[in-house]
Amino acid sequence: MKLAVGKETLEVVQVGPDSIWVVNNDTGVATRLPTDTLRPDRSERHPESKGKLDLVTGGGETYLVDRRTGGLKKLDGKRGGRGQVGTPPISAAVVDSTGTAWAYSAGGGELLEIDGTTVKGRQQVAAPGEAAALTLVSDAPVIYRQTTGQAALYGSGGLRRQVDLGARNGVVSQPGTASPLVAVVVPSTGVLTTGDFNSRHARNLRLPGREGHTFDAPVVHHGRVYIPDLTELQVLIADLATGKVRQETVESPSNGFQLTVRDDRVWVNDPKSPVVISFDSSGRKTSIDVDGAGGLADNPLPTPSPTRTVLPVRQPPPVTAAPKVSRPSASPTPRREVVPDVVGLPREQACARLRPEFRCLPVAQSGVDGQAETDTVLATDPAAGSRAARGSAVTVLYRGPVTVPAVVGVPAAQACEALLKARLKCAQRSEGLAKAAAQVGVVTAQDPRPDTPAATGTTVTVVSPAQVEVGTFTGRPVAEACAAVQQAGLACAQQESGQGAPTAVVQTQTPAAGAGLPPGGTVTVTYLGEPVVPNLVGQPPDAACALLRQAQLECAPNDNEPTLDLNKVHGQDPAPGARLAAGKPVTFTFESTAPTPLLRYKSPAPNRANFISAGGAGPAGWSSQSTLGQVYRADQVGSVPGVVPIYQFRCQIADKCREPGSYYFSQGSGNHAGFVLEGPAFACFQNPVPGTRELHALMNGEGTWVWAVPGSAEYQHFTSTGFGSKYDFRVCNIW
Repeated sequence: MKLAVGKETLEVVQVGPDSIWVVNNDTGVATRLPTDTLRPDRSERHPESKGKLDLVTGGGETYLVDRRTGGLKKLDGKRGGRGQVGTPPISAAVVDSTGTAWAYSAGGGELLEIDGTTVKGRQQVAAPGEAAALTLVSDAPVIYRQTTGQAALYGSGGLRRQVDLGARNGVVSQPGTASPLVAVVVPSTGVLTTGDFNSRHARNLRLPGREGHTFDAPVVHHGRVYIPDLTELQVLIADLATGKVRQETVESPSNGFQLTVRDDRVWVNDPKSPVVISFDSSGRKTSIDVDGAGGLADNPLPTPSPTRTVLPVRQPPPVTAAPKVSRPSASPTPRREVVPDVVGLPREQACARLRPEFRCLPVAQSGVDGQAETDTVLATDPAAGSRAARGSAVTVLYRGPVTVPAVVGVPAAQACEALLKARLKCAQRSEGLAKAAAQVGVVTAQDPRPDTPAATGTTVTVVSPAQVEVGTFTGRPVAEACAAVQQAGLACAQQESGQGAPTAVVQTQTPAAGAGLPPGGTVTVTYLGEPVVPNLVGQPPDAACALLRQAQLECAPNDNEPTLDLNKVHGQDPAPGARLAAGKPVTFTFESTAPTPLLRYKSPAPNRANFISAGGAGPAGWSSQSTLGQVYRADQVGSVPGVVPIYQFRCQIADKCREPGSYYFSQGSGNHAGFVLEGPAFACFQNPVPGTRELHALMNGEGTWVWAVPGSAEYQHFTSTGFGSKYDFRVCNIW
């Protein structure tokens, strides 16, 4: 069975030691090959989705993503049977080292966790309908939201960490990096942004002259980011430690190439090119001629791994004749020499000891425990004292560079312990300000950067803040500001700087925003307190209002106080000395309505009837007698609380009221026998008011009415001359 013909390309993924899956992108057929026979034993045919099929694998599990339908199918693995996974349409999927598959469904904005063919978890990670990219960082799923420029790392329990990259509409790095870095290249700006999930910091690096270029997914590898520039057909290598960017041109007949990571190397492959480029962990380039036309025989080729590889289908050249084989002539047996002991020497010195008898082949050993320093020889092959042919190669195993550990986010003392344990030196430097006291002394940056190769004894500088940054608290309510101060691990001191508006809002702060304080340091905030209510009693109304406005309070006058002490405040609410929010009203009472004298008149003799009038004259011919007190005019009813009108009646029928032309005064306006209502005469208090006296009506046995105040001379005179014998009652109260 042929897997491809002509110029068709294959995507090859080795799931494990026993099987390989191959996808023909030109036919839409996926085929399984056991590694022992390399003969197809199972196929998946999707001709309608050719060019839209992706193989994803990890932890011994293999899935097929159909980008045309959004379907996901399990092809191989030990966690349950194979078959279609019941997901909503997905746009991408990855598989971690445990075999758990993660898929992103744009329709619901969900990250799906998949075990075998079962969806066992869903997390809302974006808005429904939002396009987002999915990758793996440190073996955990990461969602990159192109519209917001944010990258978030998730686990089964939900969101673990998030970095705001500020890089929108970019291309995210490929799955598989073991470091905590995610990389995004933005084509429109030609800017590479890396985000560190440990420190939650982002860093931008401009790619000069690359604005508007077309980029494929970058690869993060050993402190460098490899970026495929498909416009220039170049690989850009950004060194994150130095910030330098170099370029390597790719021979690409198909005008397109791919990057993959295998065997701790980055591989650059164009299916139609005879040359494969690779970069080792230090970024050094090696070119390999896969046709054998010019490559180096000892160059390393990739071993099978779960990473996909696209291979061209090459037809073998026709054999026209058997090649001639020439046999070498016999050569003399080389002389054998004793391998010297070079263990413990520096690498260069060891190689000098081996020459000229032997060729020195130095090989670095990483992950070596013990006290040996970088470049120190650990062993040789052949071992010291053995004999080997003169001119043969002796492999010199020496301690290679150590990898700088990541200490950002760790307290500086612990960071230095970790560096010393890695046989590196530690230099601490205080720089910057922490957002909270808990972050003081926590490493925010390191140089060299994490994962950088370094010789033992290399000094790693760790940077941490020694003080807490004072925030901006002006304009915030005092309680809220002090809560924020205390949350940052600082103390808050409140000082009232006066009264007024806005009340209880921070006016000034010391130290100023952006300054630094040691943990527990004091931030003093000043504010305006609630105004103190002034004493208004005895003040004229206008003066009382002026005092209130000066205190930033509102004036609420109440001209409705029954008193003869006019135009003076007699009461207020709230009381003097009380605190009141600025702009709130203070009510005070006073009286501006003045009373009028109540005058008494007597009818001509021999008649004895009386007439009373509020400041006016009596009937013609009647004589003025005395002033009974003070009352209000009839039109002032309503101006003074408790005042009611007193109605005036005149006698017209002698046999009813005894003395024609005499008068009667009453609170009621109803009919009185023999009297005619002439209207309201004056006004007085319906009920007793402090400072007032009762006005009484008295009638004698002849039916004649007079008016007097009990206890007055008039009252004593009237009662001594027969008045009050028939009637003596209260009409109202007067001043």
